[in-house]
Amino acid sequence: MNVVRRIQIYGDSIMKGILLDHKSSRYYPQPPTNLNAFKEEFALDILNKSKFGCTIGKGCQQLCRQLERGLDCDMVLLEYGGNDCDYDWDKVSAAPEADHQPHTPLKEFVATYRRMLTTLKDHAIQPILMSLPPIDAEKYLSWITRAGLNRENILKWLGDTQMIYRFQELYSHTIMMLAYETKSLFVDVRAAFLDKHNYKDLLCDDGIHPNEEGHQLIKQVFSQFADAYLNGRTQIVLG
Repeated sequence: MNVVRRIQIYGDSIMKGILLDHKSSRYYPQPPTNLNAFKEEFALDILNKSKFGCTIGKGCQQLCRQLERGLDCDMVLLEYGGNDCDYDWDKVSAAPEADHQPHTPLKEFVATYRRMLTTLKDHAIQPILMSLPPIDAEKYLSWITRAGLNRENILKWLGDTQMIYRFQELYSHTIMMLAYETKSLFVDVRAAFLDKHNYKDLLCDDGIHPNEEGHQLIKQVFSQFADAYLNGRTQIVLG
């Protein structure tokens, strides 16, 4: 049996475990309770290099630097897209008639993701991709306009509030297709949220970050994935 013992995580605030405090409206990292429970459940050793606000471009640079130094792991979990599909809302608010592009346009996002996957496989490292937890577009619009941005101008540019949801869904769907096309391992976190009667209860007040219950669900999804993988031909260890 081939026993995989080392996995590293590269992503943004989702896998970093960032939460939003309801009273202070400030972000803070949750204690690594779920991560530690996951490690204990499957006897894993996890090294999490996720960074708050990270886009796939920055993540690619980070990963390449690690590979140059010698990346001592068997698998890498990649979690990007949430910041990439977002916009500079200050600029949208100021000029709703202008042509605005996301932080990482979709073609660039795909090209960079493919480059990361190819590079990992060239180094005999198995990539794992994951879909994005869904967002609450209404909450997020209220969040980004809370400090005075012109809500009407942003809505004028969007067309309707749910365009925020659909665009983020497009990036998540693209990740799923990339996993399929490259025969990479894939963890469908999004489906687990959407399966809930009201997944919005699993999100923080900003509408984009999972709350404590949301992170518990993510842990359950990864536990199911690891359990299925462990019962196959290979054993996993994250670290």
